[in-house]
Amino acid sequence: MLRCFVFLLLLPFSAQALELNMPISLVQSSQSEQGLATLDLPTSVWNGTAVPSVTLTGQVTKTTFQSSKIRKPDVVAAAIWPQLEAQGYNLALQCLDQTCGGFDFRFTLPVLPPPQMFVDLGNYVFLSGLKNDTHGIWILISHSLSQTHVQLTHVRPSGTPAPKLSPESLTPVSGVLETDLNATGRYVLADLTFDAGSARLDKASFASLQALGAYLTRQSDQSIALVGHTDSSGSHEANLDLSKKRAEAVRSMLLRQFPQISQTQIGCEGIGYFAPLASNATPEGREVNRRVEVVLVPTSP
Repeated sequence: MLRCFVFLLLLPFSAQALELNMPISLVQSSQSEQGLATLDLPTSVWNGTAVPSVTLTGQVTKTTFQSSKIRKPDVVAAAIWPQLEAQGYNLALQCLDQTCGGFDFRFTLPVLPPPQMFVDLGNYVFLSGLKNDTHGIWILISHSLSQTHVQLTHVRPSGTPAPKLSPESLTPVSGVLETDLNATGRYVLADLTFDAGSARLDKASFASLQALGAYLTRQSDQSIALVGHTDSSGSHEANLDLSKKRAEAVRSMLLRQFPQISQTQIGCEGIGYFAPLASNATPEGREVNRRVEVVLVPTSP
């Protein structure tokens, strides 16, 4: 049984075959779909050799969510699981980090990489459930220093509609960005991705930059600094240079897509590896640390 249940602000995650309200303003950060695949659904903890599981075949959807509100993973789980139980899912497994099997358990799971999903090996909750022996779901909940992270992996019979979000009922990225900037003065552009070892953005558009562009268009008197960060691999000088170039690349894309924004509104800085969000001792931590942040710059009186 879940250890606690608290009332939280809920936002809908919806699908024709699955309806969920996601707590603490969790916003979808990624989704991948496999038309026909097998999924090993854990039914017990790591036994020293393997994780006992049942294998289901069908359409598999992996969806990740993030929130700037930090909550204990078991509290988030307590807001999600009763909804699944009400829809006919039977709890197959619920466990906490070390009880699950720590590192060994987590690395049997097909977890999406950072920045989509981040797992603190000493602080996560796992849940899995089955419905009619044809539908399976598992949920992994953890957090980094600045965000709560959730991955929901769902398998259902082929031909069943994929789980989809109802965009009109979610807090959009733009709302989260503005709320965080107003509350903390900073926001991590977590969806940005660069070619390895370079300052070249590997996509033509990013949701966070669209939100930032809209914010700066509305707040034409507000200045910001884009601050680039790296992991600790390589020399101090190389990391300072790379972090500054990544911030400049973000600025260039933003001004190109939003020509109405004044160039004087956006400054750039690079501080290399001096402000990590996670440990550089793990691949997951290094991935989190390679980022660009928005920082509000006080306006002159």
